[in-house]
Parts: sequence; structure tokens; C-alpha cells
Amino acid sequence: MKKNGVKQAKRPVTGAPLPETSPDLEALKKMVRLLERKHREFLEKDWKEHAYEIQRSQFNQLMIVRFAMPCNLSRIMAVTGLTSAGASLFVDKLVQSGYLVRTDDPNDRRNVRISLSAKGAKFISEVVDRFNKFIEGYLRTRTREELAVISQAMDIINETIDDGEEGL
Repeated sequence: MKKNGVKQAKRPVTGAPLPETSPDLEALKKMVRLLERKHREFLEKDWKEHAYEIQRSQFNQLMIVRFAMPCNLSRIMAVTGLTSAGASLFVDKLVQSGYLVRTDDPNDRRNVRISLSAKGAKFISEVVDRFNKFIEGYLRTRTREELAVISQAMDIINETIDDGEEGL
């Protein structure tokens, strides 16, 4: 199979031992931990500087559910791990703050659709723009050749671990 002109290896059968040339699992785990830590550090700093209207937990949950929008309360519970009461409180607070809106589902009157308001969409867009600049700061230190290798490696890693839920 080829992707972007690069021959891709077939995925090993589940349960099969990894080949001798498998990636260094410890290096991959370290990369995941570093990315997670840097992302958390960025979100903490961004919340302190820009999201003073809402609680930090609400900010973090909003950053998680943005990929699921529009959705219903059940989806918010599934994505965030919140209980029914917690998800309902989260939605109530962000509706009151103007970040989310509730509308009736035209296909199911028992269901309420939750989506970003114009304010919420603008807010998320600004956070994402700042995060992109934050990441670009790391990449500026790399050569074009290194960036090409990084890009190719990310394509392979993403394809390998993609579970079909884009952005989550």
C-alpha cells in the first residue's frame, strides 16, 4: 500500500509478536507523554491568560468536546467521562456564559442538541490559533529535511493508531 508516495508496511496481525525492527516503544511512550505534558501546560497558561470567564475544568472540557459538536448530553458524557449531572451542569454553565447553545433536535423532539455559540466558536478558534503558534515555535528550530522526516513519521504514526474518531 502507498500513501503520499511512500510504501507502507501492512499492519501486523493482532496478537502477533512485533518484528525485530519495530519502533522503540519507550521512545514512543516518551513522545506521547511529552506531547501530553506540553499540551496541558499550554492549556493551563492559556486559561490563565484568556479564559478567566470560565472555570479551568470547564475550559478543559470545552476543549475536549469541541470535536464532538454539535452533539447531545450523552455524547458529552461519553467524551468527557462526566456523569449525567456533571455533564448537565457543564452545559448549563457554558450556556449561561454564552459559549454553548441548546436547540431542539428536529429529528427527535426528546433530544436536545448542544453546539458552540458564535462566542464559543470564536473562543475555540482563538485558542487553536494560539496553540498552533506554540507548536510552530518548536518546529522553527528544525531544518526543512528534518520537518519532512517528522511529517512522514507523523503520517505513519497517525495511520497506525487512528481509531476512526478524527480529532478525539
